[in-house]
Amino acid sequence: MANLELSVPISRETMFYLGSTSKEYTAMAVLLLAGQGALKLEDPIRKWLPQLPAYMQPITIRRLLEHTSGIRDYIGLWTLSAPPEDAALTDREVWDIILRQKALNFRPGDEFLYSNSNYFLLAHILRPAAFRMLPDFARERIFDPLGLRHTLYYTDRFALLPHRATGYSAGGNGAYRINTATLDVAGDGGVFTNIEDALKWIGITAKPPPPYAAAVSGMMTRAMLNSGDSAEYGRGLMLKKYRGLDIVSHAGGLRGYRSELLWVPSRNLGVACLCNTSDADPARLARAVADAWMGPVAEPGRPKLPPSELRRKTGVFRDKNSGDYLRIVYGGGRFLALYQGFQIDLQPETPMRFRAESPLSLEIDFENAGDRDEPRFIRVESESHRRVHLERVTLDRSRPPDLPSFEGVYYCEEAQSRMAVRIVDGMLNLEQHEQRIAALEPMQRDRYRSATLNVEFERDAAGKIRAFRLNTGRVRGLEYVRLKPGA
Repeated sequence: MANLELSVPISRETMFYLGSTSKEYTAMAVLLLAGQGALKLEDPIRKWLPQLPAYMQPITIRRLLEHTSGIRDYIGLWTLSAPPEDAALTDREVWDIILRQKALNFRPGDEFLYSNSNYFLLAHILRPAAFRMLPDFARERIFDPLGLRHTLYYTDRFALLPHRATGYSAGGNGAYRINTATLDVAGDGGVFTNIEDALKWIGITAKPPPPYAAAVSGMMTRAMLNSGDSAEYGRGLMLKKYRGLDIVSHAGGLRGYRSELLWVPSRNLGVACLCNTSDADPARLARAVADAWMGPVAEPGRPKLPPSELRRKTGVFRDKNSGDYLRIVYGGGRFLALYQGFQIDLQPETPMRFRAESPLSLEIDFENAGDRDEPRFIRVESESHRRVHLERVTLDRSRPPDLPSFEGVYYCEEAQSRMAVRIVDGMLNLEQHEQRIAALEPMQRDRYRSATLNVEFERDAAGKIRAFRLNTGRVRGLEYVRLKPGA
């Protein structure tokens, strides 16, 4: 239903919020400008946005397009500040968040890590380069010429929008609650469209009219890292494999909206899935539609590995850059990766390479070192990372004798975030506004994790706890400094 209160059904005219799928249109806008010479992809972004900090190394427009800039994700930072449930974000507030950052997640080009800040900044680069705002440029150069009459950037949540679907989330008792978009920003999100325009857009990227061919080709160009590796992301598009076939896609989700646009080039098949409830899984639904249309697809045979070989691969591995832990387990005939809060069934492609499609797209390569019987390293490629290197570690779950000294209140200036560390039932917990946000599982000395974040405590010269570093998803290395009692 487009609106439960008024019993309005979804129709072809119903307008849905795309969330991050909007990045496809933003990338197209930037690449059109590059094609006409208004900007260059290798321009340092401070040429266009001099108010940005001078980071350790110049960041180019290309790095923003490809999510290889290292700039922290503003939504992740905003969430750490514990905003009210109905809080909204405007351009000014997003700028405040980005300008407070003193460091990057990593050196530009070293990794691929998805960040909404990249496409927010692209929208603001477009303004001086095109002498107009992104919503106006997109309407004049993309939407109107291509006949996308029901597609627009929507940056005023109070403005009327005909045929708009209301966003919903299921409540604890199963009843739905209104959960509509509260970001008045364009670039990383902002686009509303209907199903007919969404399918038309897939057709345009599949067979672009001549004036748009170069831009679409640029969107399909894989991101390149400093190492020479390529990523599964182009410029506003995911470039992956599904059932052995190349696919082009992007997903989006915010509040009560979810979306997925999917194209299978070899089958000339496009699928658009637009939803207005937060518990929808449009990626799974779009692939189910593709499966029904394509029928059987010949896939490479999978090796059958004996249980003894699978058990040798089990253990805990850690990424030293992000602090993420990945656990490999085997039992009940299932070979699983426990990663980023997901339980993921792994299927072998070779004796040393495993892949999963759901609930998280993941590829894992095991690497032996010397004459060790079990793999010492793994390389992980996921939807948000490119070939992250993790090393086998030994867990230390012992209770430190000075555990009570970890308790206290900590503050992070860059996130404008205050957190308390408390001991509850013998375990460290993170709290905000006297509410627990994470129970911390001990992993190694001074290192703790929950399903969504990693914490490493830091000690002063006398060995006393002075701060902790927090990593969570698209935000790394935030320093929370211990406050004096009463501060």
